[in-house]
Amino acid sequence: MSVDLFMKLKEIESLSKMRASFVLQNQEHKARLSKLNDKRREAQEQTVKLRQDIGAATSRLAAVEARIRTASEQKQRLFDLGSDEKKIASFTTDLDNLEEQGLECLAEMELLERELSAANEFLRGLEKTITEISLEVDGDIAKVTSELQHLDLRHALLLDELPTEFRALLMKTSAKNLAHGPFTRVDAGSCFFCRYKISRTDESEIDMQKNLKTCPQCSRIFLPYGS
Repeated sequence: MSVDLFMKLKEIESLSKMRASFVLQNQEHKARLSKLNDKRREAQEQTVKLRQDIGAATSRLAAVEARIRTASEQKQRLFDLGSDEKKIASFTTDLDNLEEQGLECLAEMELLERELSAANEFLRGLEKTITEISLEVDGDIAKVTSELQHLDLRHALLLDELPTEFRALLMKTSAKNLAHGPFTRVDAGSCFFCRYKISRTDESEIDMQKNLKTCPQCSRIFLPYGS
């Protein structure tokens, strides 16, 4: 076999590694934006909850105010009817408790309103950040995608230039998604990756005669030295 064919195999290996690196870059860019979107979703959920809590506190305050009005009217009627002081004092105590509950509702609503204001401010800042990062990430992804297109085109051209035997074996081996790629070398009489022992005859055929061979154990394609 020609050394040139193995050089093309080596270039294909290099292109495959570059492609994997570019794909990883795109994934990292998208993950960066995804984290910000997760934060936005959490902030939006927080504002919804705060609004619900404010609504619940408002309802409780309205109920307390209604009870205060009723108790006040009943106290006034007792007073007008000249009822005993014990009953009037009981309504006075109830009114004091209700007014305390009303103040607690107002304090809770004030706290929730402040939290909602802070959450909305955070959300506005986050939206601005997401807009800026999205433009940056979109540009990075577009750049990487363009590089991937060039790599894929070169990869396809190299595959077309390979003999059928080379191309079929490469595609079969690549489909296994082996760690560190589909290629190996003879290293100290063994496969560099899995350390399977290679006979001297096979080693000579690989390195000297440039024969196309695969490792019997890990299935990687042997590249002869010099290619």
